[in-house]
Amino acid sequence: MDAEIRNYYEILLDQTVTERKLGEKFDDDQLADLFCLTLNQLPCRYFRHRVDLSAYASMDELIAMQKNVDQALERAQEYIENHPRKD
Repeated sequence: MDAEIRNYYEILLDQTVTERKLGEKFDDDQLADLFCLTLNQLPCRYFRHRVDLSAYASMDELIAMQKNVDQALERAQEYIENHPRKD
């Protein structure tokens, strides 16, 4: 398959983590855990081209997706903060 297929929730999460500057708060291992814990709470929403998603998702749906990311990220962040890794 030569098409690039992406999960829109991964993009939203990456943007949100960057906007919140969580890379300054967590180390690489914690960030990886944060992404996994967050994405495991969210459904998949695949697309091939960004225009595809824009054409087939309403503004209300896009807003709801961002809210889902925000809530899942908060839960994941709280979990990581309350359960530090033991090396």
